Amino acid sequence: MATCSSPPIPDKNASGDNQYGQDICRQDMIDYFWTTYGFNGNKAYWENGWGWHDPCNTDLPLARTFNGCYALTYSAQDYLNDAWDAPQNILQWGRRFVRESIDDLRAKCGDGTADASESGGTVELYLGYFYNEAVPERASTLCHEARHVGGKPHNAKFPSGSVYGAGKNGADSDWDYQGAWTYDAGFTAWYGVEGARTTSALKTLGRQIANKILNNAFATHPGFNV
Repeated sequence: MATCSSPPIPDKNASGDNQYGQDICRQDMIDYFWTTYGFNGNKAYWENGWGWHDPCNTDLPLARTFNGCYALTYSAQDYLNDAWDAPQNILQWGRRFVRESIDDLRAKCGDGTADASESGGTVELYLGYFYNEAVPERASTLCHEARHVGGKPHNAKFPSGSVYGAGKNGADSDWDYQGAWTYDAGFTAWYGVEGARTTSALKTLGRQIANKILNNAFATHPGFNV
C-alpha cells in the first residue's frame, strides 16, 4: 500500500464493512461518492494500493471510505431531506454539511498521531481512519473535519482521565461551543438512536462511540450521555 505498512484488517462484521460493502459496489454509487465528497480531482491520492483500481474491495482504504460515505448519506430515514431546518439533527443534514464544506479528500499514511486532519478545505485521511474506526465513526469523522473547515478549531485541553490524552490540546471547551467534537458526537448519537439502513449492533456501537466522545473530548462534560 503506497509507502505505508499494510495493517491487519479488523473484523469486518464488527466494523460494519461487510454490512455496507454490499451496497457501495454499483457504478452509480461510486460515481456519486466520487463527485460529491471531495474525491474528484484527487485520483493520485487514491491510486497505488489505496483502492482506485479495486473500489469494491473493503480491505482497501477507498472502499472503506465509501462505506463511511454511505452511512453519512443514507442513515436518515428521509435521507433526501437535508434541509438545515427539517428536522434539526445532523443525521439529516450531515451529508449536506460535508459535501458543502470539504473541497478535497485525500488518503495518506499519517504518522499515527491522528486519524484525519483538515487544512484550507482539504481533508487528509490516515491509516487510523481506515482501520481503527468503524463505519459509523468514519461518517462522523467526516462531519468532524468538515466543522474545522467552518472555522472551528479545538479550543481546550482534554480533561483528566481522557482516553485522548489528559492535558493535551485537541478538546473542545464545552458542548455549546458547537465545535468538531459536538458534530462528531451528534452524528454518532443520532445514528445510534434513529439510524436507518443499518443494524442494531451498529446502532449500539454508534451510541458507544458518542458516549466515548462525550466523556472524553470536552473540557467541561456536556452533562449527558446517550
